[in-house]
Amino acid sequence: MSLTEELQEIEEQLQNTLVQIEKLKLVAESLEDQNKILREKLSTERIRGEGFESLSQLYDEGYHICHDYFAQRREEPCLFCLSFLYEEGYNADVNPSSEKDK
Repeated sequence: MSLTEELQEIEEQLQNTLVQIEKLKLVAESLEDQNKILREKLSTERIRGEGFESLSQLYDEGYHICHDYFAQRREEPCLFCLSFLYEEGYNADVNPSSEKDK
């Protein structure tokens, strides 16, 4: 094989390698985009989950979390508070006699 033929073969290999690199770059860009979307979604869910946990804890401690009476002490279950909590999947015992005395 002559030197010219060897150089042409190396050139073809390099061109094939460049094509593969371009394909890999497209895959990497797609994965980075997906990663960004998933990180944003995870962050949003984490923040929402932490906020909900705080509100449900306040309710469990005997405080209103509804708009009208927010942070005021409650003596019995509040339908407004509970409607919000149940929408979010909260499960509480609504029997006033079972609430903690604080």
